[in-house]
Amino acid sequence: MQSLPWYNNDEQVEFSEVLVASGVAGSPEPVSAAYPVAQGVRGRSSKWSTLEFSEPVVAAGEGFYVVFRLPEGSEHSAYGVGGGAGIGYTVGANGYTGWLSQDGEDWVMLDEAFGIAFAPTIIPGEEGMVEKSMDTPDEPPVTQTALLRPFPNPFNPQTRLHFELKSAGNVDLSVYNVRGERVARLASGWYSAGRYDATWRGDDDGGHRVASGAYFARFEAAGVVQTQRLLLVK
Repeated sequence: MQSLPWYNNDEQVEFSEVLVASGVAGSPEPVSAAYPVAQGVRGRSSKWSTLEFSEPVVAAGEGFYVVFRLPEGSEHSAYGVGGGAGIGYTVGANGYTGWLSQDGEDWVMLDEAFGIAFAPTIIPGEEGMVEKSMDTPDEPPVTQTALLRPFPNPFNPQTRLHFELKSAGNVDLSVYNVRGERVARLASGWYSAGRYDATWRGDDDGGHRVASGAYFARFEAAGVVQTQRLLLVK
């Protein structure tokens, strides 16, 4: 990807930063893992504008998420000039799925009926391009055994759970309802030391969709027991 036309709301507002994050469908990665491609971005009011990346980026995985960092304190109040930061949307099958995050870690997906008005310019990967993947080349060694924060959360239709193992051992990662009944087992067995992801798509072990509401992911490994609250919304 080397450029991105988008429908902008207010030319007086500046997006402090635009980043590209690799990811899979339904699971944006944290902003901390994204790659910056532009700073101080402005577009025209109520018109399509084009952002040229600082350098082309190629996806090593399934695809990209483009992150526009909203200015601090910005509030959308009206259409066009003076109306505040905003990106256009489409209705129906057009456009791309939109997400919002306050902390850059947990993401909430917009209603599936709407698509963000983006039109990415896709180009073939070539030698010398920045390659963005879910893995960080200089990733530090694992120093703990822990279940990390899931994202997105709240979620629909799926969320990703991340866990780390300082040493090899047996792992059990399961989802329970508020009655303490196990709903789904996401990981079980012997794992080598390292970092792992598990995706819960809101199904039980029988493949049936569960009701919306609160659930708990319970992680047990090497004597460590942790839980993370999950909120499935519909």
